[in-house]
Amino acid sequence: MIVADRDYVMGKYNIKKLKEIEELVAEMVEVNIPFNNYITGFCAFTHKAGIHAKAILNNPSTYEIISPADFGMSRYVHFASRLTGWNAIKSRADQLGYNMTDAQYKEVTAQIKIMADVKKITLDDTDAIISAYHHNLVNNENKPLLEGLSKEDKAKMKAAEEKLGSVKEKRELDAEVAAEAPPAKKR
Repeated sequence: MIVADRDYVMGKYNIKKLKEIEELVAEMVEVNIPFNNYITGFCAFTHKAGIHAKAILNNPSTYEIISPADFGMSRYVHFASRLTGWNAIKSRADQLGYNMTDAQYKEVTAQIKIMADVKKITLDDTDAIISAYHHNLVNNENKPLLEGLSKEDKAKMKAAEEKLGSVKEKRELDAEVAAEAPPAKKR
């Protein structure tokens, strides 16, 4: 209904109470609310993957037909993940007050992805990596991006960094293929 006539629904119902009512009913009948419940679930307005998160940051209506604010919920872009994109990291760095170039955002994003492949990282870990990366840039230092890693995790990180360093960017590969392709014939 809200998609068809938002003003009517907002005027007739207090839908911001939906989550509160859901919690009350769940408590009364002693059931757990699924994390992926429509609209009110923990993950209902959570966005994670790179291009998807970029679209949400630029224009939320690209992936959200309804606004989380209408329901008293908030949008969350999850960036402590190996699926994160550099635009999500750029947004988070901006929130933290750090300003870097796009290339630097991409580099710190690669470090976060590597770390997420090595171990489960938290929001605090991601913030620490961004902060340490920025600190190293500003102070021309090379301190570890995340303190307290085990020797095993450090070895995994090093191996992942070496592997990543040997992988060409998609744009580089596309340019090579285009250069090797024979010119198109005119009809």
